[in-house]
Amino acid sequence: MSSIGSNKVSARTDTVHQGKPSFFHRFSRVLGPVAPGGLKSLPLRRIAVPALALVVCAIVLLVFQHLSKTLHYYAVVRSLRNLPPQALITSLVATAASYVVLVARDAVGLRSIGASVSRPVLWIGATVASALGNATGFGALTGGAVRIRIYGAEGIKPAQVGRITLFTSVTLGLSLVLLSGLGMLYAAGSMSRMTHLSPGLLVCTGLAVVALFAVLIAMCPRVARQVQLGPLKLDVPARRDLVAQLALAAADVAAASIALWALLPHTNIGFAHFIAIFSVAMLLGMIGHTPGGFGVFEASMVFALGSTMPTPAMVAALLAYRVIYFGVPLLLSSALLAGFEGHALKARFTSRNSQHITQLAPLFLSVVTFAVGGMLVISGATPAFGKRLALLQAVLPLWVLESSQLIASLLGVLLLFVARGLLRRLDAAWWLTMLLAVASLALSLTKGLAFVEAGVLSVLIVLLATTRGRFNRSSSLFSERFTATWLVSVGIVMIVASWVLFFAFRDVQYSRDLWWAFAFDERAPRALRATFGACLFAAVIAFWQLLRPAAGRFVKPPAVDLVDAAKIVRAQERSDAGLALMGDKSFLFSKSREAFLMYAKHGRTWAALHDPVGPREEWVELIGEFMALAHAHGGRAAFYQVRADALPLYLDAGLSLMKLGEEARIVLSDFELAGSHRTHLRYALKRGERDGLTVEMYEPPHVPGLLPTLRGISDAWLDSRSAKEKSFSVAAFTDDYLAAQSVMLVRQQGAPVAFVTFMTTDLNLDATVGVMRHAPDASPYAMEYLFTKLALHLKQENFRSLSLGMAPLSGMNPTPLASPWHRLASLMWRFGCRFYNFRGLRGFKSKFQPTWEPRYLAASGSVGVVLTLADLSLLAEGWRS
Repeated sequence: MSSIGSNKVSARTDTVHQGKPSFFHRFSRVLGPVAPGGLKSLPLRRIAVPALALVVCAIVLLVFQHLSKTLHYYAVVRSLRNLPPQALITSLVATAASYVVLVARDAVGLRSIGASVSRPVLWIGATVASALGNATGFGALTGGAVRIRIYGAEGIKPAQVGRITLFTSVTLGLSLVLLSGLGMLYAAGSMSRMTHLSPGLLVCTGLAVVALFAVLIAMCPRVARQVQLGPLKLDVPARRDLVAQLALAAADVAAASIALWALLPHTNIGFAHFIAIFSVAMLLGMIGHTPGGFGVFEASMVFALGSTMPTPAMVAALLAYRVIYFGVPLLLSSALLAGFEGHALKARFTSRNSQHITQLAPLFLSVVTFAVGGMLVISGATPAFGKRLALLQAVLPLWVLESSQLIASLLGVLLLFVARGLLRRLDAAWWLTMLLAVASLALSLTKGLAFVEAGVLSVLIVLLATTRGRFNRSSSLFSERFTATWLVSVGIVMIVASWVLFFAFRDVQYSRDLWWAFAFDERAPRALRATFGACLFAAVIAFWQLLRPAAGRFVKPPAVDLVDAAKIVRAQERSDAGLALMGDKSFLFSKSREAFLMYAKHGRTWAALHDPVGPREEWVELIGEFMALAHAHGGRAAFYQVRADALPLYLDAGLSLMKLGEEARIVLSDFELAGSHRTHLRYALKRGERDGLTVEMYEPPHVPGLLPTLRGISDAWLDSRSAKEKSFSVAAFTDDYLAAQSVMLVRQQGAPVAFVTFMTTDLNLDATVGVMRHAPDASPYAMEYLFTKLALHLKQENFRSLSLGMAPLSGMNPTPLASPWHRLASLMWRFGCRFYNFRGLRGFKSKFQPTWEPRYLAASGSVGVVLTLADLSLLAEGWRS
């Protein structure tokens, strides 16, 4: 929520860092939140990367379009299905070997900075970081962020992790250059035929590369040291560490190349030639800045080797390599992190280590969910197998098949966007992802018996179920804008899906009738509708995100606002304004800073609690400013629990009014225990004394020492009701808030069993009940005894009134001309006691013969009032956005 101070609205981002973030921390948040002003306020570097990705994607698709002119979709599918099991096993073993080498590279990197971690932490940190870095394409950045989490638990500082990540990344690039140079020397003839460069030029280039590496190694010192180059300080590694890293990086590349080599058909290209080509393709993929070099690497391999082997078999091998080398480690890493939610793995690590490891689960689940969403969208653009459609034709009606493919693609688009909510650990994102995954699992079977797709979705569901506890943030799923990087990533998925559609159905003659062809064997129209629907749906969400006004975000009020608000509260009669000092609401001050509104936000609802506080002549200005603030952020303005005497101000502002209930206010000058109507109160006092009840009064200076006792009673009360602290419109138990109030404590046989706090102002005219709690084993008359004693005490102190708070839906009697809301509220009052004790609450307060004063909701809109009420209920539960 925007913070208001000095009559200006200042937009704030969602996270405030202590100190200046490091280079690697800034880049590890490349998928993080965008500034409220939208794309115009983004730094140039955040626009450059998405723009580069779009350019690379366009170039790659143009290259593939040229290379695929003689390639048929079904030929690729047949090649995939005909991959021998031995080749798949060999590729998996080579992938495992590559990750073992990655662990060794991290060990050398730690040694180069004079640090070390335990062996289990090393293995987990290296493999998990590498899996994420390989899959997302920001290996030096996201991989570094993961290492900061895991290695940091054992004392490795972020700056040290940055040095390790930089060292391993640079040496990987250098090893690729070295392997390419050696390949030019060893296989100049065959590389000349593939690259159309002269053998002499390749040999000279290779010799220059090898010579440069020899000089580089010779110049390295025996001991690591720093070198000053102008304003830069460079860490020069020790010679043995550099040589070890280069050798291990070469072994890593060799293992990765074997993972692909095993899947390719046999050719006359030797492995030494192949690894040189593989190294060049990897280097180009790193330069291309696409996730895992996707597209650039494949295009380079097809361009270099396409004339030496069947293109369909090669494309099938590249696809299988993507799944084995990039997809399988990512899923296994996610499963490993999910395993830490149980006790088996946690027991092997210190609590600090396990805590840092489990905090990575949302990041991995976000990447997996985005990948699954992309899989669903691209799957919708491809034809289902004819034999499986024949089986479905016997058991399903046509409309189920047609709708399944379209809906599955739309759900895939939603997963692409919801994945960002998982990255932010949002509770709503977890629930929506689980719902979408379960629905997509069913649709994957009804749209064409896509068993592989169903298996991947089942894995995602299991991972979500096991990591439920990691997603505990209560916030609006779409309260913040998506970053340019995220929107471009979604756009690339849509572009690739469209290209796959036209590639798979290139032999189908397009016509207008194609859109309206519905039959089990009409696969092209079904894929066309699904892909078009997905692209349109994604475009609508993206444009809505780009064009909608900044939603604002809740931030806690600064200390100066709390001080100024406290001065205003103490100087006026309304003691319920003390709720402003809980610190869970922001403030909008008038120009003179002599009046204010307290408010919070959830979803699109900007809710001000009560009327403005301060001189009445400044209320109109504050109401207008608050409405303008809400509307500027595309929200709804609401004023909650306003009084009847201020209703003309809200009507003049164009707001709709709705009665919420009635507030019970005891007029203390009339409060007596004499008379037949006070019999129950006299009995409560006598019964309380018989049960050993006594009361003690504590003024604010003495409350801090009493807080542990009050906390014990409060926790027992909450546990007995399986409840949690509420906020916004009711007082919550917080130490700072209670320390500024007066407390009346009830003891039973000397043991504290109940208490109530109450708010007052400097005028000592009005008091309002704050936090009230009692122990489960307290006398059943403890609260009635307590409130009676409180009223008598305040009367003795010459207070004018005591507010017992509002009774929701009280006084909502049905009338012939009542509004629909009024009729609904009346029904809830009569029959809703199963869900909330409306009548019981009013009955308890009625024992004190209070004066009932109506309270209203003033809100903008008509249909939106229902949504406003829902947001207000969530605000009371402690949700903010």
